[in-house]
Amino acid sequence: MNLLQVILLGLVQGLTEFLPVSSTAHLTLTENLMLGRSMPLAFDMLLHAGTLVALIVYFRREVAQVLAGCVGRDRSGGKLALMLFVAMIPTGILGMATRGTKELAKNHLWIFGLCLWFTAAILFAANRIAQTRKGRTVGEVTWKDAAWVGAIQGVGGGFGLSRSGSTIAMGVFSGLDLPASARFSFLLGIPTILAASIVEGGKLLKPLVLGRPVPPDAMIPSGGLHPLMACAVGVAVSAVAGYGAIGLLDRFTRKPRLNGFALYCLLAGTAMLVLNWTGRI
Repeated sequence: MNLLQVILLGLVQGLTEFLPVSSTAHLTLTENLMLGRSMPLAFDMLLHAGTLVALIVYFRREVAQVLAGCVGRDRSGGKLALMLFVAMIPTGILGMATRGTKELAKNHLWIFGLCLWFTAAILFAANRIAQTRKGRTVGEVTWKDAAWVGAIQGVGGGFGLSRSGSTIAMGVFSGLDLPASARFSFLLGIPTILAASIVEGGKLLKPLVLGRPVPPDAMIPSGGLHPLMACAVGVAVSAVAGYGAIGLLDRFTRKPRLNGFALYCLLAGTAMLVLNWTGRI
């Protein structure tokens, strides 16, 4: 890969990770259009490390509150930390159970198109519910809410089902109001992305740092840019782009305004299906 390609992939990852349009689908489509193939899951997950930085910086007050709660210094922060932990249980179980399928799905782009359609459907439904019902706040999240949100996150996040879109929608379906659901989804992204970046991204980063051969399933295309530099640039660009995307969605979810994202997912899914079925990607 060259520098321009890495920058573009970092931008795509950062801009689409938090907007409810599926970063995986957009990243995979961009890779196929630009490189003629999908990048390894390890590289995609490593780019998520940049969006992790963006999350921590943007929600630094909430992160500090959760950390204080973990050591018994903030009661509400402690409850939120517990709910995030509860959500991570089904995420971890279902995420590991579907990992192999998600890797294979990167070679079958019609799956991403169908999952974008499904993302559109649940966003339309969540927006409608948020318009007609007063939900609960972040401080009122129950273990059932957390479990459902964690479950949809574990199943999605690799098939083209938007992580942010599906978790926000599931939170609304569970009874949270839209701002609370979005905030819980954002905070849940921190341990989720951290875990994925370590488990998957480490397969690529560790051998590069230690000067060892990269495993075949984590090999990225050769080019004018050293793989380690490609990873560093991609992470930095995704961090900057991700910070802007968080701010945009944070404003859009203060009121029910998800229909525009749903329509975009519907059109993007259709375009991906057409391109795949006509053999163009």
